[in-house]
Amino acid sequence: MALAQAYSKLRGTSGFASIATLGVRLGGAGIGFLSHVALARLVEPAQYGVYVFVWTVIVLLGTFSGIGLPVAATKFVSTYQDKQQNNQLRGFTRYAAIVGLLVAFGAAVLMFVASFVAPDTLVEPIYRPALLIGAFCIPLFTLTEVGKGIARGFGRNVVAYAPAFLFRPILILIGVAALILSGWTLNAVHLVYISIAALLLPLVWQWSFLRTKPVDAAKQDVEASDMRRVWLLTALPLTAVEAYNLLLANTDILVLKFYSTPDELAIYFVGTKIAALLSFVTFAISASAGKPIAAAFGRDDLDKVKRLTHHFASLAFWPTLAGFLVLLLGGTLLLGIFGPVYQGAYVPMIILAFGVLLQSYTAAAKFCLAMTGGQKEMSLVLVITVILNLALNILLVPSFGIVGAATATMLSTLVSIIWLLFLIKKKFGFWAIANKIPTRLNLSGGE
Repeated sequence: MALAQAYSKLRGTSGFASIATLGVRLGGAGIGFLSHVALARLVEPAQYGVYVFVWTVIVLLGTFSGIGLPVAATKFVSTYQDKQQNNQLRGFTRYAAIVGLLVAFGAAVLMFVASFVAPDTLVEPIYRPALLIGAFCIPLFTLTEVGKGIARGFGRNVVAYAPAFLFRPILILIGVAALILSGWTLNAVHLVYISIAALLLPLVWQWSFLRTKPVDAAKQDVEASDMRRVWLLTALPLTAVEAYNLLLANTDILVLKFYSTPDELAIYFVGTKIAALLSFVTFAISASAGKPIAAAFGRDDLDKVKRLTHHFASLAFWPTLAGFLVLLLGGTLLLGIFGPVYQGAYVPMIILAFGVLLQSYTAAAKFCLAMTGGQKEMSLVLVITVILNLALNILLVPSFGIVGAATATMLSTLVSIIWLLFLIKKKFGFWAIANKIPTRLNLSGGE
């Protein structure tokens, strides 16, 4: 009984939520990596490459179909819950789900029709079957993203992140294992069917929780219909933030599809997955950097803003540097886990990893600018970076293939980093970079 009471108290704390969320992210990262290893080893590279492209299209269309509502949901749900504005809470959750579903359905129809009518120069025959079936994934993906935003607003981070980071890769592994044990030879179409199930089952769990726990408990108070315009106008600009992250991460895959074979696409994708492992430290540190930097700036303590910026960058850079050196020396061994054919990903993997290392060197730069009134300048940098990334990919990929794609991504990252550094130098008079190796891990204040 005492243990149960202690657990109940711990569960209600922010510390428990943070630990649980981190557990989901870490566990999901490991299982996700294993799922990619399994797919790379059990599926022919060409079919795996087709699946990689189709899944990239699903992620892009599924995310954009949310038109910013998943991000806006965190703000509105949290506000309405705190103020006990129950009708607005119910109204927004329904509005976000219905609008997201309608837009996603339109995107799915567009993808389905385009897969039929597009000429072979745009959609080669090898891609068509998987794209046709993949269209059914888009509404499921969008609703999961909307559910994630709503769950975050309620402070239910496990409900928010578990479907994508934990349940989805587990279900994909189960589906792949079931087909292999049944004697099937896996191809891209099979993987898309498995993805539909891996999207649908967690979605049902997520929304069952949201409807039975917080949302149905809402009581009628005031009319929320006049809030729809506010919700939409708030959500739409937030699409730009998601667009930057998505396009910067996926432009290379989209361009490679037109200038390389599915085999090369699969090889490159494996390289990106291994290089992305280095970004985990920077992601974790950056997630903690915004609040203390904003608090220091709010007190006009510019010296502390400087110290915090250096401190967080150092916390991210030195572990990432160690990881980069390990990757440099042992990258071929890691690639060997995926299969002999993927050894060709070593050079693009190292180039991409170097871009991640550069980001870690200035890990707090974006937060330093965003949390101190520099949102417009930062937005301009992000937009130009996406455009530059696309231009460099179009310029380099036809001649240099997967190495050109990696170089384009790394160079556009480098340009954005240098630009942000000069903006911060002009505003505050210091370079927002890592310095000495930190002697202790301090994510709250950097002192």
